Amino acid sequence: MLKRWNEPGYKFVRVQAKLSRRKYETLSARIALMGSGETAPSMVKVHRALLDALGAPARAVLIDTTYGFQENADELTEKAQSFFAESLITDLGVASLRRAKDASALELTRFRRELEAANYIFAGPGSPSYALGNLHQVGAAKILQEQLMRDVTLCFASAAAVTTGRYSIPVYEIYKAGSDPFWQDGLNLLSVFGIEAAVVPHFDNHEGATHDTRFCYIGDRRLRMLEAELPDGVPIIGIDEHTCVTIDSTGCVEVLGKGLLTLRRDGRAEEYPSGSVLDVDSLGLRGSNAPMRQRTTVREADSAPQRFREALAAFRIDQAMEMLAASVSGKNVDETMFMVGELDAALADRFVDRKSLLDPLVQLIIELRANARAAKDYAASDKIRDGVAACGILLEDSAQGTTWRFTTSD
Repeated sequence: MLKRWNEPGYKFVRVQAKLSRRKYETLSARIALMGSGETAPSMVKVHRALLDALGAPARAVLIDTTYGFQENADELTEKAQSFFAESLITDLGVASLRRAKDASALELTRFRRELEAANYIFAGPGSPSYALGNLHQVGAAKILQEQLMRDVTLCFASAAAVTTGRYSIPVYEIYKAGSDPFWQDGLNLLSVFGIEAAVVPHFDNHEGATHDTRFCYIGDRRLRMLEAELPDGVPIIGIDEHTCVTIDSTGCVEVLGKGLLTLRRDGRAEEYPSGSVLDVDSLGLRGSNAPMRQRTTVREADSAPQRFREALAAFRIDQAMEMLAASVSGKNVDETMFMVGELDAALADRFVDRKSLLDPLVQLIIELRANARAAKDYAASDKIRDGVAACGILLEDSAQGTTWRFTTSD
């Protein structure tokens, strides 16, 4: 039986929302789940409170995977960036993964690097199933879980919110294509807080007018079918539109925005209004065998990729390029691609002298080409020359030797 928070017999403790009021003495991991309206004026204060609670300058990044299949994907990215710039005075980078199977190794490295460098990771509308298919393919769940271990805030709204639980509703397939209700494997990000659940945004949606579109458009009948397939005790976390529920590593659960948080188990629901400050354990969200969250370091200090990153940051270019050359000669492709991604980021920095940064690497290439010419392997020599030319680098031979320059002035 459903009991609303304002009906007789319903018990809850209403406390003024603390997120926008308290100052956090120590950083804590936090996941913010928005039912909808993630770039609406009504959610500006919520985003602002989440950003302020970081305790450090925001490094915000958008995951575009949820809507990567849409023809207006560029427009949606620009809309999100404009919202952050104009309403939050915050730059919003992009961790782009629109179609995993078509992404190059460098693009995948850029995607991972953007996530690892961010402390505010944002994702929103689109298709939960499309997002999961692509994110699972590149191991994004592990990356995001590790980021939560490093006290990052994840703000996932609408379709992205659906993906955060252990179980995920394939909304498009059920509502649009008529598939029988079934669960997909979610990213299981809530497991970092010891929570096994399904997250359902748009919980109070009523766009259907003549038909039931509550519960993320699938309606009560189909939600009950899905609910019956959940293991005993696994709750559905329902989040109304223009509402945000935050969960942090201290176990605090807060309801912000306009609507309600609904916890539903076996057809029975309890509702908590905006302004409620609750506890994971008292809500029964964390199982008795829940793993304890262990804070981790960003990356092993002694790893080759980390030493490469540090060498670039200190502008020890010769050392960094020697490490990259050694990695290319080795067999660790992931390590090499991480280094290439870091180099790519450095080259994109308009304050860096790109020629000085690349010169040690290009000199290695020039040496390889000279060795090929000395061995009269002119095909290999030409391939090297044409390869770097395709990257915007022109090799020029003279009696004094080979020099290089960018083919463009930028």
